[in-house]
Amino acid sequence: MIPDDIISEIRSRADIVQVIGQHVQLKKAGRSFKGLCPFHGEKTPSFNVIPDKAFFHCFGCQKHGDVFTFVMELEGKSFVEAAEQLGQRFGVEVPRIEESPELRKARGERHAMLEINKLAAQFFREVLLDPARGEVGRAYLEKRGVGAEISEKFLLGYAPPDWHGLADFLKAKRADLELAAKLGLLAKQPRAGGYYDRFRDRLVCPVVVPGGQVHAFSARVVGKPPPAADGSEPPKYINSPESPVYKKGEHLFGLAQAREAMQQTGRAVLVEGNFDVISLHQAGFGEVVAPLGTALTPKQVTLLKRMAERVVLLYDGDKAGYKATMHALQTCVEADVEVLVASRPGHARSGGAGPLAGGVDPDSLVAGGGAEQLREAIKNAQGGIEFFCFEVWGKARANADAKTRAIEEVARLAAKIGNDTKREIVVDQFSKALDVAPNLVRNAIARASGHAPRQGGPQRHPNAPSGDGRAPENREKTPVAPPSEEVELLSLLADHPTLLATPEADNAFWLLTDPRLRDMYSAARDGRSLLEQTSTAVQNLPSPTIKALLSGRYVEAKDPSALLVQMTRALEHRKGELRKRDLEKQMQDAQRRGDRETARKLALMAEAIRKGDHELADRLATEISSNKKAE
Repeated sequence: MIPDDIISEIRSRADIVQVIGQHVQLKKAGRSFKGLCPFHGEKTPSFNVIPDKAFFHCFGCQKHGDVFTFVMELEGKSFVEAAEQLGQRFGVEVPRIEESPELRKARGERHAMLEINKLAAQFFREVLLDPARGEVGRAYLEKRGVGAEISEKFLLGYAPPDWHGLADFLKAKRADLELAAKLGLLAKQPRAGGYYDRFRDRLVCPVVVPGGQVHAFSARVVGKPPPAADGSEPPKYINSPESPVYKKGEHLFGLAQAREAMQQTGRAVLVEGNFDVISLHQAGFGEVVAPLGTALTPKQVTLLKRMAERVVLLYDGDKAGYKATMHALQTCVEADVEVLVASRPGHARSGGAGPLAGGVDPDSLVAGGGAEQLREAIKNAQGGIEFFCFEVWGKARANADAKTRAIEEVARLAAKIGNDTKREIVVDQFSKALDVAPNLVRNAIARASGHAPRQGGPQRHPNAPSGDGRAPENREKTPVAPPSEEVELLSLLADHPTLLATPEADNAFWLLTDPRLRDMYSAARDGRSLLEQTSTAVQNLPSPTIKALLSGRYVEAKDPSALLVQMTRALEHRKGELRKRDLEKQMQDAQRRGDRETARKLALMAEAIRKGDHELADRLATEISSNKKAE
């Protein structure tokens, strides 16, 4: 146990507003601060932080506690882990306590990895500032217009072209080189033994999280490296692989540097690349971040939602940027985040993604003296839903087939809108724009949600109950049972509602496929009891499912957190298996059609998924989709 005097000292030193302010946009309200609750979805701030009492309380979900509680609930840490994190941050030494060998090993490895990343960032930074060794890196930054202040702000460094600079540095610091290899900083020499540097002759951008820890690196080539053994060009960027301290899709480049500006402006500006972020910060756009080379993920949107009121998409103006814009827009809509799209003044409906035409990126526009134009584009950003509707509307014209595709495309987006009023506005706007009956759009939304629309009479959203309390499609037939794995997960959460605030539960939500269970989960995060919902869901769920949810089978579970992790992994495995089957079917179809190129890419995609290279898999999926549309 941690001594009481140590706990008291941490509590007295820790600034609760500072700690919570790293994750929630707080605004002064008398003697307290207010913001959107990070533990449940809300649009009107009901989350209060009272610094005088070192206490927080949400009037929406009733979550409350001190600075320890906040860190434990938000980051899924134990009390000891939370105390050690806060103690380290606020200068209080926490004595070691007894723990299991497995936990001690995992915690020790994670701590060692963060220390190695810290040393690596120090090495790259020192090389960049060295008059001789860092000349190439400094010249590149000067060419890109990046000054010393921004270079320091982002802890930019330079990896020299020699093969053992970092390896020798870490060895001299007595760092574990095997862990450095797991972090992707070094690679093993298969014949000679030992290790060599993975980053060489590259400008290195550390991925810093709020709080100052370095979790990963993204390194950009700056010189003209020789081609690979197969004659191919080396990749422009090399990023850290996944590790115990870094998960792809869970971090944003520039988040630590943009946090204060986000709180001041109330918005986050999302761009594609690392140097877009750096260049725009140099030009005075302090609220800019990027998704580290991957398509925007729900977890990244959750991070942005905690820190800003709205997200402005400012992707490149080429085809890839357009696709990224549309994907990010839909991801934000599904997470119920206000999303805007920055378009060049006068070109809001031109059909190009972002503010630029001809494939120009924000970085190039700023470098060409267009900072003021970019500022106007962000200021006058168009509503994401409106942008989406005009995009598909502009392509539809008067062609009946094109109109049908446009309606279905809008329906897929509108089906993800949880707010009934906002969804009806979209239906009204789009039906008028295409000159079609609103019911056509509503029916398409019902189909997109996996529900068959009723024939005749007024149409409802598929999730809305009918007059007798039953969903329309379920009036005369027995409801279909949800997947058993998902029912088990909801049963666990019903018996242990505090798990809803953990990262594992957030991850599990995006793995649920049954819309009824997703709705129940969302309502639970809004403060409604899962057990109460289950008792009123008789008409929407089959009897065995109701009994399972009300059984209380997990009430006496000794370690519900471990069970949640286990169930989430099972859902992830199921998702992977389903994706693998779908790929196999697509390959068979492609081979049957004689489409060898698509079959080859699908095989590469399956192999990338097997190896965990989701970035390559997503890129191949985009290429395959583009080819299908072109045909």
